[in-house]
Amino acid sequence: MGTIKNVIFDFDMTLGFRTTMWTDTVKELLLENNVYATSEQIRPVTHGGVYPWSDPTKSHADFFKGKDWWETVAGNIAEGLAENGVCSDLDAKKAMAGLRERFCDKRYWKLFPDTLDTLETLTNEGYSLALVSNHIPEAREIFNNLGLGAYFPRMVISSEEEYEKPHPEILTKALGEFSKDKTVLVGDNYFADVLGAIQFGMGAVLVRKPNVNGYNYYCKTLEELPSLLKRMQKK
Repeated sequence: MGTIKNVIFDFDMTLGFRTTMWTDTVKELLLENNVYATSEQIRPVTHGGVYPWSDPTKSHADFFKGKDWWETVAGNIAEGLAENGVCSDLDAKKAMAGLRERFCDKRYWKLFPDTLDTLETLTNEGYSLALVSNHIPEAREIFNNLGLGAYFPRMVISSEEEYEKPHPEILTKALGEFSKDKTVLVGDNYFADVLGAIQFGMGAVLVRKPNVNGYNYYCKTLEELPSLLKRMQKK
């Protein structure tokens, strides 16, 4: 694809992860409030349209309607738990009152073992890096706590913007002064990261998740990325 000078990274399941995600976090909070529910009971709620990234075509103004990020998301989950018969409305609201504090707990957030070494390699090889992530309002603090601030002078986080990835508006912000034809987006989501980047006019690399779509530019681990970028430039 020609010269690649810039690499934009996704975060979740690309650079790092939370050791338990939404379903297990909700399950924990319910149990601590004396409500036992299985993951199978909870998952339809936490995998529904309760988050702004569920519909990236919708603006935050339309999704949140002036409400706080956590008020909206925790409220959506509590409502879903009650409507699906997982627990009473009162128990759902009581449990979800703790969602923000628990989900943001820095002890749950980790980097993959190959992340920092790969970022160091790319920086030493002269690539300019940026980060774009569909994430919670506390993401910037979480990322900096993990040591990512040293590698990403530009972090674009959806909760600070008006749209979710792959909407062109947030990708434009992530691109900044980078040239599209010299930039690739690296992420684990084939639709939001790979197809989103390609439709926007950038290159893309799929990482970590099984390559079920047979995409050409794929790394099973992040440590393979520097060599893949070199191969892409020879195409």
